[in-house]
Amino acid sequence: MTSNQILALLQTRESLLKQLNEVNTQIIRLTLDSGSDAAIGVLQRSGRSGRGAGASAASKGGARRKWFERGEMLKLARKILTQPMAQADLVRALCSAKGYDKGLPAAEKARFKSAAYQAIAAALTGKQLVRNKLGQVAVGRG
Repeated sequence: MTSNQILALLQTRESLLKQLNEVNTQIIRLTLDSGSDAAIGVLQRSGRSGRGAGASAASKGGARRKWFERGEMLKLARKILTQPMAQADLVRALCSAKGYDKGLPAAEKARFKSAAYQAIAAALTGKQLVRNKLGQVAVGRG
């Protein structure tokens, strides 16, 4: 894939996530307005609870894994991003900076990578990181 195709897919993904958040907000608002437990029952039957994925995993016996402390990803990214780089390269660098590149099972490493991509997306949304024309990420001006 070319970087233009990847950038287009990322933009499509962002717009879909915004739409999904809007739908979730509407569901919550309607549920609170009507006082109905029907939507909560549907969410629980579909395997989701209103408490979030981490809370449901913890209630099933597994502890929720916290991959980054608050603000830690940005601190590490500022040290790593001396020049713009692709998101995948940043995730690999974060993995090695945290020491997760050695000895972490493949499933846990995949979870870390997912959390890192989400943290990068949140930092891009919050303008702490910026994306250049090539789709690479760099430290924001602020």
